[in-house]
Parts: sequence; structure tokens; C-alpha cells
Amino acid sequence: MALVQTVKGSIFSSVAAAERLVSNGIAATPLHQIKHFLLLQYPRALGTAIHATPLIPALRHAVPDSRIVVASSGFATEVFRNNPGVDHLFATPSPLDDLKSAVQSLRQQNPFKAIPYAVITSTGNERTRVTAQALLSGSPLRVGFTLAPQLYRVPLSFDPTLSQIANNLRIIESLGHPSQHFEPQVFFTAEDLAGAQQTLADAGVQPGQPVAAFITQTSVTQRKSWRSERFRAAATFLAEHYGAHILFIGTAAESPAIDELRNPLPFPTISVAGKTKLPQLAALLSLCRVGLTLDTGPMHIGRAVGLPMVIIAPAWSPPIEWLPVGDTRFRILKNADMPTATPDYIIDEVTIDDVKAALTSLLAQ
Repeated sequence: MALVQTVKGSIFSSVAAAERLVSNGIAATPLHQIKHFLLLQYPRALGTAIHATPLIPALRHAVPDSRIVVASSGFATEVFRNNPGVDHLFATPSPLDDLKSAVQSLRQQNPFKAIPYAVITSTGNERTRVTAQALLSGSPLRVGFTLAPQLYRVPLSFDPTLSQIANNLRIIESLGHPSQHFEPQVFFTAEDLAGAQQTLADAGVQPGQPVAAFITQTSVTQRKSWRSERFRAAATFLAEHYGAHILFIGTAAESPAIDELRNPLPFPTISVAGKTKLPQLAALLSLCRVGLTLDTGPMHIGRAVGLPMVIIAPAWSPPIEWLPVGDTRFRILKNADMPTATPDYIIDEVTIDDVKAALTSLLAQ
């Protein structure tokens, strides 16, 4: 393995040297002078794409007259759709699945062409195939996270002592600008909002009635679960004490488990599991008063629309990486620490009383 890495490194270094010779001096352009940016977004996890969105306002703040283009695939395209800070968004095949088609599509749609621009890869886009797409995009100015540092003007490696967002904002500093914190943002249209309002009305939600979003499912392999009877107890608490209507969020595959959880409840609830696209889900969450969630993908959408949430966090996962530590709009319940999760781990250390107290605190704000 070490020999393979050494050979790869030598090849990448040779490619970078050859590129500098034919770049007509563009490769030596001071990065702080660059005003055009191409952000590549091909992560495997929803949260990774959402935690890259702070780069858009951060770039705007650092370079007010910048032009920002995003190339993406899959859910990442939906994450950046409607973002007012993005000048141009276009979809390509993912280089992780089809590198040749991804490169061809990128070169055809790239609006910069001969204009000097920097290619940016945020966390979750380090893979060599994404780096290859960045290399073949047409610009020798590459900044960000990569497994092939020889091919980057400024290569970055993930710092586990920082959050995903803070790691991404290091890119701004690498471009020669001071950075400041920005929260994730996901945007939706007026049509998405009207559809969300109609969905709630059709479910019997009354004008002025608070809606509580419940995100109760996650991959069993992640070991981030909380017991169904505790979710039901929390739903009953919100319905009885605050008159809340409970909205269950999830994927189509999670719909049977959600129905099994909510069907025993003695009051009406609604499940939109698998029934919304990402911007529509963002619109729905923006209409909610509070959320109760596991540490999983849709939770990041809630954060991105400013939904106050109680987050039930697993003991084995450092909260600094993914969770909004220190933000008063959220209550992170992490009541134990362990280096790794056992195969049968469930978050039993977070009790229903803990959740009720956190919900009460949020609803009093």
C-alpha cells in the first residue's frame, strides 16, 4: 500500500509540474485576487452537502464582487438549488460513478472557460475521482480537501478538533481572506412554501396550532436510535401540554417504521416520509415550532431553516463535528461518552424526562 501511494504521489507531482508549464502563468496567480469560484459538490452524505453551504455567504463576504458557480449531482443539487448566493448551478453525473461523463459534462457547462477561476472542494469531496474532475475542469487553481495534495495549490486535510463548517471555512482563509462563521442554509420557493402550508392544512392542522417535527429514524448501522415508546411519550407530552400537531419526517424506506411508531398514538399525526423533495421538506420544517430529532440527515435541513430542535445525540460520536454546539436555538442531549458503540447500542442514557425538559425550555424562548 505504501508503495502504491508513493507511485501515485510521484505521478501526481509530475502532472502538477507539467500543468504549471502550460498554464500561461495562471497557476501563479495570487489566490486573493481570484473572483471566480467553481465549487464541486459530490458528497455521499446529505449533512456533508448542507455543511458546505456556509461557503457561499462566506465567499460573498470575503469577495463581494465574486461570481460563484456550483457543479453537483443528486441531493447536493437540491441543497444548493434556490440559493440566492449561487450565480449558476448545474448538474453533472457524479465522478464517483462515471468520471468520464462527469468531466465531459463539467467542461461543457462550465461558464468560466478561459476566465481565471479557483476550483473548490469542501469536506466530503476529497476522493481521488473528484480531484481528477477538478484537475480536468480547466483551472490549475485548486483549493480544498483532497487525497491528492500534489495536485492542489492549497490542499487541506480534515481537522477533527473543528466542526464540518469550521473546516470548510478554512478554505476562505486559504484563499487569502479572513473568515467568519455562517450557518448552513437551504432555500425553497414560494411554491414550495404554499405546498407545505396546504399539506399541513389537509392534515387538519389549525391556524396558529404549533407543529412539532419528529425525525425518529436513522440507519441501524449508525447506532443512533432512541426507543419508539419514548418518542410516543414525547409526542403525547407536546400534544397534551401545547396542543401540538406531530409531523413525522423520513424517507420512503423508513415509512413503515414511522407508521408503526405513530399508529398507537391516540391523536391525529401526519407522516410525509418519502413524499417530499428536499426543498419542499425544508419549507415544511420552516413552518414547525420545534423539532425532536436524532443525529441524522434531515436534522441538518432543520438547522438550515432555523428550526429550534432537541437533538438526541449518541454517546460515541463527538458533537463538535456535526452538531450546533453552543447555539441557543438547540438543545443537544448527550448524556454519556464512549469511544465506540456496541452492536446493540441504543441511546438509553437520554431519558424522556430529559427530552420533556429540553422541549419545555425551547418552547419558552
